[in-house]
Amino acid sequence: MSADSTGRTAPLVRGGGQGYASSSIIERRRRILTTVRKMIASEGISAVNMDEISRRADVAKRTLYNAFQSKERLIAAAIHQYFEDYEVELIYSTPTATADRMAEHLALVAHRNLSIRNYTRALVEIYYSPDVEPNIRQTIGEIVAHSHRPWIDRLHAERQLQPWINRDTLVDDLTRYRYAVANDWAHGRIADEMFASTLIVGVMTMAVGATKPRARRESEDVLKNLDRYIRSGGPAKGASQTAASS
Repeated sequence: MSADSTGRTAPLVRGGGQGYASSSIIERRRRILTTVRKMIASEGISAVNMDEISRRADVAKRTLYNAFQSKERLIAAAIHQYFEDYEVELIYSTPTATADRMAEHLALVAHRNLSIRNYTRALVEIYYSPDVEPNIRQTIGEIVAHSHRPWIDRLHAERQLQPWINRDTLVDDLTRYRYAVANDWAHGRIADEMFASTLIVGVMTMAVGATKPRARRESEDVLKNLDRYIRSGGPAKGASQTAASS
């Protein structure tokens, strides 16, 4: 694992490394990841195994291991690619790096997840697995963290975090909370109609306790107008739901 220009650790789950140069190899990688995505979407993570991926993607099992090293890395790469593709399609109506944007994002993601429960379950199973490699867990965590980090970075830059709050710790705590809620929802412990509100209320409540008065008011305003953000998660604002199985 290597560090990027910000000093953060770069993920290693994309697979393939320097070997993916030719169009045929790029196409083969796309076919492999698409196969895994379809398996997760239709059958769940428990159905994913290297023999079946090899058969469905029409590639040798040795090729899978050469490109991705392990089943867990391959699953993580497929999930990561899906969420990257989804993020590109999102349409927002709120300013970036604000409490408004965070609430809108959470509502959109919660609505999206209603149609990809198997993907969410796969994510949380990897995130909470005691055996998963640390860099894979970090990449799975980054799928969530990258959406709230700009907001926390802005609050830090504007000196709106309370003096006892560490910026990176707050980012990590928000990630852990969001995965805990997703885990409970994916396993039926949070009702579908409560998923978005549970995410938004929890994240904003944490922000209220972590911020100074000016920034605190932003989060309080979200909590006072929760229904407006829940409604923003409708299908007209989000990306196509077919991407998970395409």
